[in-house]
Amino acid sequence: MSFAYLERGQGGFQSSSNPIPSSPSDAEFLGLQKSLSVQIFKINSNVQGILKLVDQLGTARDTGTVRKGLHELTETTRDLVKRGTDDLRSLSTLQRNLPQHKALLQKISHDFQVSLVAFQRAQKVSAERQRTVVEGVKQAVEENADSSGAVASSPQSQRQMQAFQSQISPAELAHQESLIQERENEIREIETGIHELNEIFRDLGTLVTEQGTMLDTIEDNVNTVALDTSDAAQQLEQASEYQRKAGRRAACLMFVIVIVICVVLVAVRIAILSLEFPWFLARVLS
Repeated sequence: MSFAYLERGQGGFQSSSNPIPSSPSDAEFLGLQKSLSVQIFKINSNVQGILKLVDQLGTARDTGTVRKGLHELTETTRDLVKRGTDDLRSLSTLQRNLPQHKALLQKISHDFQVSLVAFQRAQKVSAERQRTVVEGVKQAVEENADSSGAVASSPQSQRQMQAFQSQISPAELAHQESLIQERENEIREIETGIHELNEIFRDLGTLVTEQGTMLDTIEDNVNTVALDTSDAAQQLEQASEYQRKAGRRAACLMFVIVIVICVVLVAVRIAILSLEFPWFLARVLS
């Protein structure tokens, strides 16, 4: 998808309803704001693309093309984040003399922060998935190495071992080891990117304090939502258990009430019969 039409003002971020600049600094602010809006859109789109590529790691669709695409998309997104950070700093500086744009700055700052959190989480998911894949490949290579170095106890075992070794050639082993190194390098780059993003969070925190939209607050809110979700699930489980117990108690109580009613009805019936037929009472008592 091309973003050129967005940057020319023909997309969702540019509309005829945008305010008309009243001064050069006003025009510069609005231009930066529009540029940052486009970058936020690209970051969000890239995050979705990263997650889709991560889902293919460790599967039959895991190819060199997928890994290359994931690496390039991650690097492109990092560049967008760095550029967006610079633009937000410039916007914050310009807005000091443009009080009419305070609300606009707050909104664009909040949107950018949300995108940063999403990208940070995507990087963590990517690193974790690649660690899992690396561990699996390492285990397979080590198991093959162990079987290669083992001494066969019988001619039949030796033939089986040779057949197994023939399935994985030295070239394939070298290729797998190369992939391990490649993935480990990628993991280190991702971890470096996560660290850089944390630094950006801290740096931008000083810029948006007056706006009341601290970057670390976004991350705290995300964690709080996760905790609240966990607590809610636990509370629902407790409520469900309480309802089950209450249901059992209600069933027992209903059973007792039914028995009592039956006993009362039988007693009343006997009393009526004894009044109408005195001989019936004598027969019952006998």
